[in-house]
Amino acid sequence: MYLAAFSLPLLLLVPTWHKLPAPADRFCGLARTVNGFDYVAAEGIPCAAALTETARIERGERGLWNCSRAMHGAVELACIDGARRLDLLERSPVRARRRGGIVVLANWSFRLRGGTIDGREGWGRWQSLGRAPWCIPSVPREALVALALRPVTPHGGCFTSR
Repeated sequence: MYLAAFSLPLLLLVPTWHKLPAPADRFCGLARTVNGFDYVAAEGIPCAAALTETARIERGERGLWNCSRAMHGAVELACIDGARRLDLLERSPVRARRRGGIVVLANWSFRLRGGTIDGREGWGRWQSLGRAPWCIPSVPREALVALALRPVTPHGGCFTSR
């Protein structure tokens, strides 16, 4: 009896996944964070702000966002602040498109140039994402596959030039 009475208040304080609203349904694109690239879906917040907030959250600056990590689901991290919601997705819901030597994935473009992979957001400046081997999430998997690179790990987590 004592254990049950003591446990009930604790259960009310622990966030549970079944209480979260349905996942956000608007894909905003890729956010480059301290952990690499994240696929961001959002509700109740403009996409530009969602991408910026994602970078802050991944730096540990959560502010009023209440975040919960998931394992083995479509959503890797779900964050809620009132009516606003951010979901960091496991995979991109959009396909990478290749045009010549450039791959476009949502709001980012990628290219292989002189032994490095370069990336740029929108029409911004190209920035180096480093030399081979290139690993997920430092470069999105969809971009690595679309650039026709060769996987060097059994499950395709890292790639190199052909």
